[in-house]
Amino acid sequence: MKFSKLKSFAIVSVLIIGLIGCKKEDVGPNAKIVGTWKISSGVFKDSSGPLDFWALYNAFYPCTKEITMSFTEDGKYSVTEPNGCVDEDGLSLFLFSKTGTFTLTDNISLDIIEDDMTPYKGKVVFADGKFTWTYDEVFQGEATTLTVIFTQVK
Repeated sequence: MKFSKLKSFAIVSVLIIGLIGCKKEDVGPNAKIVGTWKISSGVFKDSSGPLDFWALYNAFYPCTKEITMSFTEDGKYSVTEPNGCVDEDGLSLFLFSKTGTFTLTDNISLDIIEDDMTPYKGKVVFADGKFTWTYDEVFQGEATTLTVIFTQVK
């Protein structure tokens, strides 16, 4: 009888510790991407070589350092830009539309669909509070690659 009570206590203790150890962000198909992110690097590559365009944006438009992109569990994204953070034509300096949807598949494929339904199907790698998104496209007969590194801010 004593052994049975001890065994029951041990099982209940393990279950409680297990439940306490579960984090909210560990559940759901989009758990790894949910949150707010900033671009820390953006490199475009074609036959002429790589171009770190995000560093150029940051140099000419310092406000781009403050642009964030937030992803929610329900598959939506939104972009937040500082007031007045636009180019000479008054257009956004961010890569995507301000709102849209996304599909994260098996934490290896990230498709970003802008609000006008333009899809960008890319590969994604998560590591150390960052994710790298790579998008390949043939543009005017030439293979191009866009690689963007996002760093989580919250």
